[in-house]
Amino acid sequence: MVDQGQMRGLITDVLNKMGEKYADPKAIDLVYNTGLVESKFVYLEQIQGPARGFMQCEPFSAVDICTNYLKYRESLMKLVAAVCMLDWKYFLTPKEEDWQYILTTNLAAQIVFCRLHYRRVPKPLPRTLEDQALYWKKYYNTAKGKGTPEHFAEIVSKYG
Repeated sequence: MVDQGQMRGLITDVLNKMGEKYADPKAIDLVYNTGLVESKFVYLEQIQGPARGFMQCEPFSAVDICTNYLKYRESLMKLVAAVCMLDWKYFLTPKEEDWQYILTTNLAAQIVFCRLHYRRVPKPLPRTLEDQALYWKKYYNTAKGKGTPEHFAEIVSKYG
């Protein structure tokens, strides 16, 4: 497992580079806890599935964020490209095979795309662990995912 303090510090640094509204302490906690629950900061590839990186973001989701969110927010796209140290081509003409590699190898991209995934949710960030668990299940893991709010709370309580 990656050192928890270093991982939380990296998440904080990356989100601070994106700006205040992305680096809210509640957002930092949610991104950190998402990684903890999704991979325990051990796995870079989903054991059986397409998700990649510590945050277990699917390449399809990254393409969707580029195509249906960042495309309409050019200044944010430039910021994300800079923070992730990626060429614009990955955002302008996103391809799942490119994002599969990026999400596996680029820690900043893993963090940023997890945060952008949550940023698109039209609800306030959760405040409590119980609220985070419900928020994660509904908006990140989804109804089709195998995770449960109870599992989220258990993992965060045990390892967080």
